Amino acid sequence: GRHSPSCQSTLAAISSIRTMATVCNVAVRATGAGPKVSARGTSKVQTRAFLGRTAPLKAARAAVFSVKGSQGVSVRADAATDDLNKKLKEVTETVSEKWGETEDKPAVITLAVYGIVGLIAANGVLKSIDGLPLVPDLLELVGIGFSGFYVYQNLLFKPDRAALKESISKQVDKIL
Repeated sequence: GRHSPSCQSTLAAISSIRTMATVCNVAVRATGAGPKVSARGTSKVQTRAFLGRTAPLKAARAAVFSVKGSQGVSVRADAATDDLNKKLKEVTETVSEKWGETEDKPAVITLAVYGIVGLIAANGVLKSIDGLPLVPDLLELVGIGFSGFYVYQNLLFKPDRAALKESISKQVDKIL
């Protein structure tokens, strides 16, 4: 049915809290440490944050947390987390191997520092450009146009997709 605007905002806030609790649970399960966020439909519900503080919730709001299907969401998140952990281990091992094979480590470290400084400088420039009137909107239109052109050139037709996939795999093989 229809709810008043204040009721809708309360329901939205409760939904946001439930989502944050689910995300925190997934993060805790992924790392295997830290306090667990809980949201049960009991008379005295407490949500434990990462800082260790507790905040009591009213029983009426806590009932919203017990939604059917929440177990399925966490199971899918656990499977995704396991896949992510496997890929993270693979990437870590590959980076460790490449670092061990690197002969000129100071040059690599210098390039990494320059890259970080360059990103910080680019962020400052983009923030100052974002403050100018009409420029962000114009740049957004240019970005949309370029994205459309890229899709037309590389992704729209099957031979173009195959050529792009081959080009990307060659570059990845060169790098790794």
